[in-house]
Amino acid sequence: MKTNDLIDALARNSEAPKTRVWPRLAFALIVGLLIAVGLVLTFFGMRPDIGAARMMVMMKAGFAALGAGVVLPLLLQLAKPGRGPGWRLAAIGGFALLCAGVVAVALMGGDPSTRFEAWMGGAFPWCIVLIPVLATPTAALLGWLVRDLAPTRLAMTGAALGAVSGGVGAMAYAMYCPTDSAAFVATWYAVAIALCAVIGAVVGARLLRW
Repeated sequence: MKTNDLIDALARNSEAPKTRVWPRLAFALIVGLLIAVGLVLTFFGMRPDIGAARMMVMMKAGFAALGAGVVLPLLLQLAKPGRGPGWRLAAIGGFALLCAGVVAVALMGGDPSTRFEAWMGGAFPWCIVLIPVLATPTAALLGWLVRDLAPTRLAMTGAALGAVSGGVGAMAYAMYCPTDSAAFVATWYAVAIALCAVIGAVVGARLLRW
């Protein structure tokens, strides 16, 4: 059998277990998030003013969930053998433009003397280190699922897997993150998710082979 024929056969067969994909996907996302939350509570703790700041925490978690949700259709598409990204890349581009717009509006509307502090959060943005760490449980669980679906674009699939996992990790990190600046969140949460995508592309090219 030729390679193209094999890929076509796998693509046709990949539609059959669709009903089993969604429960496993939900399991990976929910359990990955719960493990990430457990890591935050164990090693970092929730921010002391979590009660008063709950709305901001929810907004940051919602932003992270949006980032994961935008990439999830791309991951599900690429997980099927022989499938390309199609229009789904445009949604990711739209999310990037949204982030840039939020940063621009937030900084332009703020006090010029505090713009840099609002953008950087007053210190090193540790979220770009901690979010990838918190994304690891979700990435492992999603990798277990995606590998069984026999993707053929391994690096791109790994990048999408990493970005979705990064969004889940950022949702958990929001419980600890002490910075509520919109410019900070739209910049550094997005950078952390993008970094997870880069890591996912590198790792996925090796571990998603079948």
